[in-house]
Amino acid sequence: MGRLPGLRICLCLLGLAWSLAARAEVCIIVNPENPVHAMTPREVSDLYLGRTRSFDPGEGRPSWPASIYDQVDGSPLRETFFRALNGMDIRRLNAYWARLRFSGEVLPPKALPDGKAVLDAVRRDRNGIGYVHSSEIDDSVRIVLRLKE
Repeated sequence: MGRLPGLRICLCLLGLAWSLAARAEVCIIVNPENPVHAMTPREVSDLYLGRTRSFDPGEGRPSWPASIYDQVDGSPLRETFFRALNGMDIRRLNAYWARLRFSGEVLPPKALPDGKAVLDAVRRDRNGIGYVHSSEIDDSVRIVLRLKE
């Protein structure tokens, strides 16, 4: 009887470890025609915060215009994405965009209803970039960055 509580604790810890290891990722995706094959969190953040509107394919190649697809406010993945990408919560993100919109500097990325809509938009738009849950990925897009949830 004395070993049973210890065994239960070990099993609980093992289950917790498995659940943490099995956590999915947020995948930043581009159209396969895009010359960019990998991006840093900073590069993705700059696109999603309106600091830049084009990809830098590197190696002296010209920049590539970006069509940036977001998910709608209230989407659980949207909050996960911005927290994992740059530590920004949705309230702070919305305040940031309100300030930029008021100044007339730049408009926020186009918001789509869910991951399927983002995947479809990026698939159709050779300049497209978006983010989806790893479970939504198929071979019609290229993953350029993975963020742990």
